[in-house]
Amino acid sequence: MLIKNGRIHDGKGNVFQSDILVQDGMIQKIAPGIEADDSEIIDAEGKEILPGFIQALSAWGINGSATEIRPSANDNDETSDPVTPHLDVRYAFNGRAATVQQLGAFGLCVIGVTPTDNNLFGGTMAVFEVDGVNPYKMCVKPYAGMKASVCKRMKDIYGKRNTAPMTKMWIFEQLQEQFRQAKEYKVEDGKERNMKLEALRRVLDKELPLFLSIDNEQDALHAFEILKPYDIDLVLCNAYDIHADSAWILENNIPLIVRSSSMTMDDNAMKLDLKGIAELYEKGLDVALSGVDSSFQIREDVLWLGIAMMKILKDEKKVLPMMTSIPAKLLGVGDVTGSIEEGKRADLVIWSADPLETYQAEIITTYMGGKAIYRKGDELRCM
Repeated sequence: MLIKNGRIHDGKGNVFQSDILVQDGMIQKIAPGIEADDSEIIDAEGKEILPGFIQALSAWGINGSATEIRPSANDNDETSDPVTPHLDVRYAFNGRAATVQQLGAFGLCVIGVTPTDNNLFGGTMAVFEVDGVNPYKMCVKPYAGMKASVCKRMKDIYGKRNTAPMTKMWIFEQLQEQFRQAKEYKVEDGKERNMKLEALRRVLDKELPLFLSIDNEQDALHAFEILKPYDIDLVLCNAYDIHADSAWILENNIPLIVRSSSMTMDDNAMKLDLKGIAELYEKGLDVALSGVDSSFQIREDVLWLGIAMMKILKDEKKVLPMMTSIPAKLLGVGDVTGSIEEGKRADLVIWSADPLETYQAEIITTYMGGKAIYRKGDELRCM
C-alpha cells in the first residue's frame, strides 16, 4: 500500500507533506515521490494523516455492549481480595467484545487494558489491538504494567461488607507492607511460593512500571513517600487534583495519565485541572490523555480531551503526542506504535481535516497494522 501526498502528523511534534509505503503491516518508507508499481495507491492529497490514537487505560474487550458478548462481565474486577497483583488482565479480554465497539471509527488503534481501581493491587495490564477475534494475536504487549489504586472506590466496595479496607490508614499501611514483604521475599526450596509477592518483585526489579490511580494530590504524596525508597517506575493515573504548583511531580519526573469521567458529578473528576497539567507538560513532564472506562458513549473521549487541551496549549504539535506517542511510551510499546515512523506498525488514520483544529474533521480510513478497519460510510453497529 502506498499512501500518496498526505500531510503527515507524526505524533512527535512534526508535520510535513510526504508519501508512506506500507508493506506487511509495517511502515517501510516515508519520503516524497515514492514509486511502487505493485502497490495499492491511496491518494491522500488534501488529507491529514495521524497516528492511531491510544487509550492508555481502558476496559474495552472486557465489558461488552448491552446486547453483545457477555455484557457487563466485569472480569477485570476481582473484589474478593484487595491484593491480587498476580492476576493477568489478558484472561479477562475477549477480542470480539472489543471489535464490536468499532473503536477504529473513532481513531483508536491500540488500547491499554487494565484491572479496575477497586483493589490496592489489581493485577498486570496488557496492550491490545482494537480489531480481531483471537486475544493472543491481538495482544501487542502482554505485561505493560502493574495496576494499583489508592482510590476511595476501594473503601466503598469493601467497607459495605464491613471488611478491610475501610480506611485510608489500611490502604497506605498495606501499600507499604506489601512492598516491604516483596523486597524481602525469596524463593526457598521446600517452601510454598507466594505468587503475590513474586508479582510485586517484578515492579521492584523494574520489569513492570506501577500504574497508580489516585483521587487527589494528598493520596499521590502519601504513595510517593512510601514508594520512594524502592526506586520504581511510577505512573500516576487520573491526575485529579494535580496542579501547576505540584512541583514534586515534575522534580521526580512522574508521568501522568489524565482521565475524564463519565459521571458528570464525580467529585474527584471535578478537580481535574487541565490548565495546571498543561503547565507541567510544557515544562517537560510526560502527560497522556485517556478515557475513564469502556462505556460506549466515551469512545471519543481521547479526542475530546485532546480538543480540551488544544484550547489551553493552542498547538496541535504539542497536543497530539499526548494521544499517541506518549501513551505508547508509558505502556512500553513506543518502539512499535504511537507515531508515524519507518519500521513501526502502520497504525494510521486518514482524516479529511485535522481533528484537533476543526469539528468538521471526518475519518476517511483507519488502518490498524496496515489493515483497514473502518472506512467513511461503514455502518456503526454499536450505537
